[in-house]
Amino acid sequence: MIRLDRLGLQHAAPILDGQDDLLTAEVFGVRWRADALAAFLDRATRWQADGPLREYAAVDDGSGAIRGAGAGGAGPAATHGGRDPGGELIGGGGLHLVGAGLERGQAALTYWVLSPHRGQGHGSAIATALTDLAREEPRITQLVLRIAPHNAASAAVARSLGATPTGTTERHPADVSCSVDRWTLPLR
Repeated sequence: MIRLDRLGLQHAAPILDGQDDLLTAEVFGVRWRADALAAFLDRATRWQADGPLREYAAVDDGSGAIRGAGAGGAGPAATHGGRDPGGELIGGGGLHLVGAGLERGQAALTYWVLSPHRGQGHGSAIATALTDLAREEPRITQLVLRIAPHNAASAAVARSLGATPTGTTERHPADVSCSVDRWTLPLR
């Protein structure tokens, strides 16, 4: 089972080990240093579970299902094709209800997969679980996805969710020197 846990300090080592140039460019904006990542993860552990910023770790126990971290830590389950060794961090993602370019009712959906786990359907499974969590949140009526124009894998994940490109290009939230395409997914 892949479960979505709140992102925390226990995830630092696998993130540092699994980050590569693609993850750095597409999601993080910079290569994490141990001290900076520890500071970020420490802040993330103090965020409210129902607050405006929510970051999750996708941890695989090898059973082949995915479960969300909604209220009380459990949420919707969905099956996915790939399996990894139990208890291993494979990626993560977030729901941000505040941020540049977001209006009331919108949340930014992010998802990422560590390099050893790409190409196995995990990105789609993580994004689906996060979308299911967003559907449970009455404050979220639309998801906003920001995808690099050359990231065909992420665009395929977005399409599988039902998201569509808006035709708008904007600056990457983590690296203003890069551009991203804006996609949206209505939830209601």
